[in-house]
Amino acid sequence: MMKCNSMNSSRDPLAEILRRWRVTPPAEPDFRSSVWRRIGRESRATWSVYLRPHAAAWALATVVTVSAAAYTGHLTARAQVRADREALVVNYLVDLDPRVQAVFKSPAP
Repeated sequence: MMKCNSMNSSRDPLAEILRRWRVTPPAEPDFRSSVWRRIGRESRATWSVYLRPHAAAWALATVVTVSAAAYTGHLTARAQVRADREALVVNYLVDLDPRVQAVFKSPAP
């Protein structure tokens, strides 16, 4: 039976190289102060400063929202007009036709 060598064996040169490898980034002495300066600069920004680079996205969102509201309003108004028209027709027919009057105005048993 054959025994498998693991990657952690001392004979594997890649494992030894990876074991010794260390990353040491150079320390930046004014890192914290530069971060707080950027935070302070961003906190003074106004809506106009924000909207300038994002104008296209907000314009698209506005157009989509207004279009959806207009379409929904149109469908609701159409349904309301249809219901009102049917109610007017029924009322008109009830007032004109005595047979319809008898059906709608008959006393309940």
